[in-house]
Amino acid sequence: MKTKKDSYYDIDVDIENVLTENNAIDSLFYLKDLQQRKLFLTTDIEQLSITDVVRHILQINKEDKEIPVDKRQPILLYITSNGGEVDSGFELIDVIRNSKTPVYTINLGYQYSMGFLIGLAGHKRFATKNAKFLMHDGSNFVYNSGAKAQDQMKFQRKIEERVKEYIISRSRLTDSEYDSKLRVEWYLFADEAKEKGFVDYIIGEDCDMDTII
Repeated sequence: MKTKKDSYYDIDVDIENVLTENNAIDSLFYLKDLQQRKLFLTTDIEQLSITDVVRHILQINKEDKEIPVDKRQPILLYITSNGGEVDSGFELIDVIRNSKTPVYTINLGYQYSMGFLIGLAGHKRFATKNAKFLMHDGSNFVYNSGAKAQDQMKFQRKIEERVKEYIISRSRLTDSEYDSKLRVEWYLFADEAKEKGFVDYIIGEDCDMDTII
């Protein structure tokens, strides 16, 4: 029994063979999710965890190249993460922001730290009522000789300025409000996040589940 497909995301799948392999159910769901343009980021943010997401967003944009942007089927990116690496996180953020095919970011549980920043990148941003968010200044482990440590700190300040500019551009925060929250662990529920412009739609209030499945 095979499904007949037309693109990279509609690969011919021999269902009977798939079901005999290890992790058969997970493999089947993974293939179905790709066909439906559903991507998941559910671990700490690092190069390994973002690589597949980046690759799929790029591939989908390639396949959509001849389709008008307003006619493209959105990519659904579900993010539940404690955060992680700044470098890897901003690689994914830049890919999302430059994607012509819309990428919707969805918080079903929690988006903390770098997970929060990636969630902000979505062309539309969704969260369940009890989803949680965390904005903070992150961790910085500077080590080296005195001169090199100073160089690292100088560059870290540049990173912090770019993070600030990005968050303000993707929310309703003012410059002064951002500065007042930077040195604290700022946790928010979805309604608070929506008030600050971190999320656009609360599932069950502004839209129903069908919108993000």
